[in-house]
Amino acid sequence: MKKLFLILLIVPVLVVGQGEQRYADGTATDQDGNTFEWINYETQDWAIENAEVVTYRDGTPIPQVTDATEWFNLRSGAWCYYNNDPTKEKLYNWYAFMGIHDNNETTPNKEFAPEGWHVPSDADWTMLEEYLIANGYNYDGTTTENKIAKSMASKTGWNIYQSTGTPGNDQQSLNNISGFNALPEGYREINDSFRYMGTSAKFWSSTESGTMSAWARELSSYERDLYRPSNNKPYGFSVRFVRDASTASTKDYTGAITIYPNPTTSIVTLQGGKQYDIEVYTLQGKKVMALTGNTIDMSHLSSATYIVKALDKVENEEVSYKVVKN
Repeated sequence: MKKLFLILLIVPVLVVGQGEQRYADGTATDQDGNTFEWINYETQDWAIENAEVVTYRDGTPIPQVTDATEWFNLRSGAWCYYNNDPTKEKLYNWYAFMGIHDNNETTPNKEFAPEGWHVPSDADWTMLEEYLIANGYNYDGTTTENKIAKSMASKTGWNIYQSTGTPGNDQQSLNNISGFNALPEGYREINDSFRYMGTSAKFWSSTESGTMSAWARELSSYERDLYRPSNNKPYGFSVRFVRDASTASTKDYTGAITIYPNPTTSIVTLQGGKQYDIEVYTLQGKKVMALTGNTIDMSHLSSATYIVKALDKVENEEVSYKVVKN
């Protein structure tokens, strides 16, 4: 028993520097009825899925533009699919991102993000970057320098690259431990060239870097850092939402309630022996279970990923976890 006890003490020391695997803390809905997942990173709640809206918050349509010349000349909001292929994800120019819906400078901008959310500024991105670095989400578990690309990148879709610590290297190992799940959707350039599908994930910020440019963030299959480029506003990039400070979570819920085993084939248990009000949802938002207790029998559910919401009424604590049912 003494040897076993010593082993159990030693194992956490070996992994303490590495950020723990993160899953969704909850879901939200945009103005078009699309459900998206979010994660709390200390003082920020970030969407961990790309925006899919085709209207502004007030219902005004955002034009879909496929023509190269029209896209290049726009100084108002538009969206497109990568390569104009509706099986791909949506890309937006900076004007759409900022709610600039016409060319009249006296017209107030509209809101691109849903109620309670906003589009991220350069400072919002920097805050996320600093949180991930400080909490061990560099690929090597260190807490200095910017080596967080791998932990933010999705586990699939990246062009293979052999250099250690890059999103394209060994994608099933350490990719996406932060849960941010950045997909290499590529982007649209101002000459209408759709580029870098499988190589690049680029996201807008609201902060201008010049009259015709703004700061962005980029992950590349062959770089270890979250890069901060300045790009022309007519480019078409992916978009993420950040919850407004007035409604954002004030704590990191990942360690509040532990749920195990995950993945599971049948029974999952919520740590602590408390009684929770539990609801289980599909990723599409359909409720499939509701119960009170601290164990969930998922044996009858199909193999898929589910969102488990648990409410502790005594402590007034609610968390959400993504659980994989094998």
